[in-house]
Amino acid sequence: MDPTLAGALSSATARLAAASDAPRADAEELLGRLLGLTRAELYLERARTLGAEERQRLEAWLERRLSGEPVQYITGRAAFRGLDLAVSPAVLIPRPETEGLVEAVLQVLREARARWTAPRVLDLGTGSGAIALAIASECREAVVTATDASEDALALAGANAAACGLTPRVRFLAGDWFEALAPDERFEVIVANPPYIAESERDTLPESVRGFEPAEALFSGATGLEALREIADEAPRYLVADGLLALELAEMRANEVAGWLEGGRDWEAVTLRDDLAGRPRVLLARRQRGPAIAPAQWNEEG
Repeated sequence: MDPTLAGALSSATARLAAASDAPRADAEELLGRLLGLTRAELYLERARTLGAEERQRLEAWLERRLSGEPVQYITGRAAFRGLDLAVSPAVLIPRPETEGLVEAVLQVLREARARWTAPRVLDLGTGSGAIALAIASECREAVVTATDASEDALALAGANAAACGLTPRVRFLAGDWFEALAPDERFEVIVANPPYIAESERDTLPESVRGFEPAEALFSGATGLEALREIADEAPRYLVADGLLALELAEMRANEVAGWLEGGRDWEAVTLRDDLAGRPRVLLARRQRGPAIAPAQWNEEG
């Protein structure tokens, strides 16, 4: 076996072709994390010889990847909008679609900077803290609160905040959705990437997702809509007038959820934004002025 970095990269890529849609990228990520090198450095140092312990660890990581385990859980790290975050099976792996959700929120905050000088942002179901920390790092004026029902997730998010130097900027609270908050708290923005997959769709997911990522962060009842409905019901009570609700959701149910809000008495300016693949993925809505009517806002007839 070629003991050089170039040889390890070539061998790992060939082996991972049986288990990955992107074997070269996986091999680069595993070796980069193993050796503490960037992608460019992997090729600049391709003549480097791997030590015995490095080869043993790489072999163990490759076996885990061949079993279907996501690269991010193997290395314990995930990149998200320039942040390098710790992840574990206690939290969902941050995805590019969620970077689009964050960008949509940041765009609104930039446009409202003169009016919202210190915007209060609530991230529901924070998981690794990816959304909350990205907003805090890219909008220095934001005052961020993040909630999660999982103590393990909150511990990991708190550690990520510390590693990113953002601990003073983000408040973490334990509780299911809004239960962690005082009833009189108000926010300019509420953002969430809640579970939105129906239980009946479990078998349609890749094994690397359904077999390793936390079910409570993926699945939301028989329809995939339960968590979204709860958030949309309660959000008006916690948003200021003209405040923003930003949700990530499944493309096949995006129009249905948008229809709820368009027919509700608390919402206006309901829009859907596409992800990089051109699928509706992010919903934005503004809370109407006046007292919140939620949760009894839905017209169930028809």
